[in-house]
Amino acid sequence: MLLFFYQLLILMCRATIITGTPGTGKTTLTKLLEKEGYSVLEVGKVVKEEELYDFFDENMKSYVVDDSKLNDYLIQKIKNHSADLPLIIEGHVARLPPAYVSHCIVLRCSVLNLRQRLVVRDYAEPKIDENVEAEIMEIILTDMLHLYGEENVTVVSTDGAIEDSFERLMSVLRAK
Repeated sequence: MLLFFYQLLILMCRATIITGTPGTGKTTLTKLLEKEGYSVLEVGKVVKEEELYDFFDENMKSYVVDDSKLNDYLIQKIKNHSADLPLIIEGHVARLPPAYVSHCIVLRCSVLNLRQRLVVRDYAEPKIDENVEAEIMEIILTDMLHLYGEENVTVVSTDGAIEDSFERLMSVLRAK
């Protein structure tokens, strides 16, 4: 009986992950979700503010995340979340245990759009190349499919107008 209640508690304490290669629109779309009443945890921001990293890689101009510290932090936030709408975890480094994830949405865009978005953000050329290669190789999508299973992962294209991408995202969230 105790095992049943523990399993029920875990099912109630779940989040939706929105992930994708940097530049696919995660932050832009989750800002719109916040306006709709969703609670959003931005992994990149949390990593910096809570110092959940091992070090800063000067060559890549990015933090190297301590996955264990990050997961512990996110799991605690999921357990404490009590709003009616699911907690949204936004970031390309979120790899939570499946027991804490109700669904994973992977944002994708064409490599031409991705490169253009990263150039506008003034990313270093090695970082642009790394992210474009990751999108071509479907690194994040493959990781998420392996971790959460095909039935729990949905791809949303962010090519085109942001309003259209947001509507596609909302359709997925409403269906889950």
